[in-house]
Amino acid sequence: MIDPNAPHEERTVTQVSQEPGERQEVTYRSSTPVATSSFRARQLVWLAAGVVDAILALDFLFKLIGASSVGFVSFIGGMATGLSAPFRGVMATTVTAGAHVAYWPDVVGIVVYTLAAWIVVALVGIALAPRARAQGSR
Repeated sequence: MIDPNAPHEERTVTQVSQEPGERQEVTYRSSTPVATSSFRARQLVWLAAGVVDAILALDFLFKLIGASSVGFVSFIGGMATGLSAPFRGVMATTVTAGAHVAYWPDVVGIVVYTLAAWIVVALVGIALAPRARAQGSR
């Protein structure tokens, strides 16, 4: 993904061919967008939020369908336990017949972590935004 507001870098290359009796000059120009540090930082925050949200969503889904807690399911459950810990008690866990569990702290965690990422991305955009130079300064 390229930042549409990123400045572009232009390069001009001139080649001169000197063969007997012939001289040719060709100019190539390319315009390549340059990713700003602000854009990279925002990408990193959204990537981290996406990973956290995916872990919590998988944990919610695995508990909902009653998956056995072995292998990958156990690994996801272990990581999700720490991520959803601050939200335990906010909403009750729903248990239905057949050992299907709707673990709502995972859903609350997804919402809260996504909102937190949005706030951090906004703050990064503000903090790393290019500043206008005062006239006379270089």
